[in-house]
Amino acid sequence: MNTPEYPFNNSYIEVDREVLRNNARYLQANLNEGVRTMAVVKADAYGHGAAEVCRTVGRFYDRFAVANVTEAVELRKSGVTHPILVFGVPTSRMAKAYKEFDLTAVISANDHFELLEPGTTCHVEIDTGMGRLGMSVNRLEELRDKVDAFSGGEKKLHIEGIMTHFATADEKDTRYIEHQKEQIGRLRSVFNNVLPVHAANSAASLAHPDTHFDMVRHGIALYGYDPSPDPGTGLHPAMKWKSSVAQCKKIRKGESISYGATWQAPEDGYYAVVPAGYADGYRRNLSGMMPVLIEGNWYRQVGRVTMDYVMIWLGKDAHEPGTEVLLMGGERNHAGLWAEAMDTIPYEICCGIHPKVPRKMV
Repeated sequence: MNTPEYPFNNSYIEVDREVLRNNARYLQANLNEGVRTMAVVKADAYGHGAAEVCRTVGRFYDRFAVANVTEAVELRKSGVTHPILVFGVPTSRMAKAYKEFDLTAVISANDHFELLEPGTTCHVEIDTGMGRLGMSVNRLEELRDKVDAFSGGEKKLHIEGIMTHFATADEKDTRYIEHQKEQIGRLRSVFNNVLPVHAANSAASLAHPDTHFDMVRHGIALYGYDPSPDPGTGLHPAMKWKSSVAQCKKIRKGESISYGATWQAPEDGYYAVVPAGYADGYRRNLSGMMPVLIEGNWYRQVGRVTMDYVMIWLGKDAHEPGTEVLLMGGERNHAGLWAEAMDTIPYEICCGIHPKVPRKMV
């Protein structure tokens, strides 16, 4: 019997430090020489625990990136000293925070030049085809003049780079990324290659080395999931979600389990009740789809996932209350396989585990 380290929690997340480091090493080895690196730790490092991820892989990365100022300030208060790029749209309310906490802003609209306080470090975002944030690639000369105007004088900003984002780097069809690369070539020409450019996300970093430019941004790949069109084998999931048997119960052939009575026991046997459900992030539409690992054996999750519990068919086996259950993270049930079963992406699975589920590096 294994006793979880979190005695008052029904389930918990373990993140393997060495797996993270090995993923970082693999990603670094696949970079062009001289390319700088940024680790994307937004959304609490995709659910892995941002502060601890930063401490774990900091020596591999030149800077970190987050979604908003709140995330960045939390990292600063936790002791993170690397440069931090904030992807989100700056507002007047948060303008002072960039300088106060030594954060790098992203200018994605013309009014941001005036909004930011003089001396603020920033990158300029250009929309080359993502269709989300960023200034139009069709107004590059005007933008260059704006950058020049704010690179000196009383309103001087510390503009240190240009960024854009690929929309289809994880697709086999490369036509659209080729279109975006053409647009990036135009912007580099207009800016005379003076400002460093970064565009490559995890997929582009792995599958399109000609997009590395001056810096790459590693997100989902750092956590062990290869989003490139032809995934390799050099990355491994760092996250494991564990719980324990709450009760082990007998069941007779033909008796049902959970809401809707959608599953009936094929024979007399046992089932385990495990305290994790859709309130914790175990998706209800995964009902009956993913196995769990208990004492070296794989068992089916059966019946509908409920708010606080899942049920596991054990057959003739019986396991004591308190026995560890691997809900997610093994070779047959990691977040990538959950995503395939749900027709989604591992980002959503990892980010979707509720913050109340404690995380710990091991």
